[in-house]
Amino acid sequence: MAKIDDKWARIFKKIQLILEKNQKLEESNTGFELKISALENKISELNKEKESLKEQIQYIKAAKEVHLSEKERAVTKQQLKEFMEEIDDCLAKLIQ
Repeated sequence: MAKIDDKWARIFKKIQLILEKNQKLEESNTGFELKISALENKISELNKEKESLKEQIQYIKAAKEVHLSEKERAVTKQQLKEFMEEIDDCLAKLIQ
């Protein structure tokens, strides 16, 4: 009978170890999921910044092609930026 009790005790200890390892793995997995989410958000932010920089490049190219003075270019660039913001606001309102 003692042998059976010893076997059950060993089996129970193994099960406990497995459950503990499983818990640690789940915690690690949760941590990795949070890191993945943070990195995905960072990627999204960087993509938005990239698009914004592309737009600025286009504004500058357009301003140079028009042969405006530096002051006129700055004013035109600011106006274009304001127009883009207004368009973005309108699109956001339409989506809602």
